[in-house]
Amino acid sequence: MPTILLIRHATNDFVKSGRLPGRTRGIHLNDEGRRQADALSAALAKRSPDAIYSSPLERAIETALPLARTLSLPIRVLPALADIDNGDLTGREIKALSEDPATRDLWRTVTERPSRAAFPNGESMLDMQRRAVGAIEQIIAAHPDLSLPPESNAAQPESPKMRPQTIAVISHADVIKAILAHYLDMPFDSFQKIVIAPASVSTLSVATDAESCRRVAVLSVNYTVPNEG
Repeated sequence: MPTILLIRHATNDFVKSGRLPGRTRGIHLNDEGRRQADALSAALAKRSPDAIYSSPLERAIETALPLARTLSLPIRVLPALADIDNGDLTGREIKALSEDPATRDLWRTVTERPSRAAFPNGESMLDMQRRAVGAIEQIIAAHPDLSLPPESNAAQPESPKMRPQTIAVISHADVIKAILAHYLDMPFDSFQKIVIAPASVSTLSVATDAESCRRVAVLSVNYTVPNEG
């Protein structure tokens, strides 16, 4: 069963604006973000991912590009990995949302009881978690272990040896937090306690024991590759 590398897209100017990006189009990596993406590529190429999946948003695809070029792999765009749909609040300043009488109760629900939060003309936060976890389950199912070629000097035929695949998945902070919360059996109302920095990597390991019971272990959270640029 595969190892999943959950990668948040690299930084961009919108991240620092204090506004909700949601599914805003045209958000591109800045110079710092491109350096982060290059550093990710150099570090992750050593792990030789077998496939690369990405959110359809530009900031995610641009983060995936250096790794895809290094490994000569296609980027498989998966809409279910997109950021949460903030609906009418897309692009709004977070500070203003917390203070405006028209939105402060909703924003308090988003931050304190996200399991009850839904963005007007957008998506509920629980629905975001369901479709993100569904995307990971789809990826797991699509990447069973691979057979290794038999050793040429083996005296007798052996059972085929298998190796797990490694899959890079580039998405967004809240999406990755929601995925991790699910596999950690964490109450969804606590998922924002997980910190996911730009260009960070969190790792899931999927294994099946002798009784064919599948387990998903969270091996690391929010590892940031050093950027010497």
